[in-house]
Amino acid sequence: MIRLTRRAVFLIPLLALALHACAFGRQLVTSSADPADLKGTYTLLLYGCHYPEDVKNLAVLVDEGSRHPVEIYDIPSSYQVKKGVSGPQALKEADSFVRCSVRRVSQTQLRRISDTDGETIGYEVRPLYSPLEFGRLDILFVSYSLQNGTVKTSIRLDPDVERALESPGPDRPHSSGHY
Repeated sequence: MIRLTRRAVFLIPLLALALHACAFGRQLVTSSADPADLKGTYTLLLYGCHYPEDVKNLAVLVDEGSRHPVEIYDIPSSYQVKKGVSGPQALKEADSFVRCSVRRVSQTQLRRISDTDGETIGYEVRPLYSPLEFGRLDILFVSYSLQNGTVKTSIRLDPDVERALESPGPDRPHSSGHY
């Protein structure tokens, strides 16, 4: 009886973890991309840029030929949707959009979003900030998961950056973008 209890204590959390992982779908990966690859027509999902110091900004370019629709896991007012935008124009608008903050964006990064078969779903454009601003270039945690044929996108700030932005004191970046 004790052996069964020990096994149950070990197996129950393991089973719960496995079920929890399935509930969030299959995680998708991103990889570096070349702007020349953006051919065709895209739907732009423009997330963030709600106020001048907003740093949680991201653009997702969904290939209109993709078999997987993309949804952002947030309230609808947190992002804009633009349909039928050509590849070069979508990239130009995305790059401009993610630079909306008064914070210094040193460059933007283009990444390809692939499904589980390696097919392109779309692309993301994210801001990379000056390391003087937050101590690192990339401050976003973005995850893509495939759930019932739909790509769910979750966008969060790095917890260290979030704490620094919320805490008063000398460690908090000033609105001018400089310490």
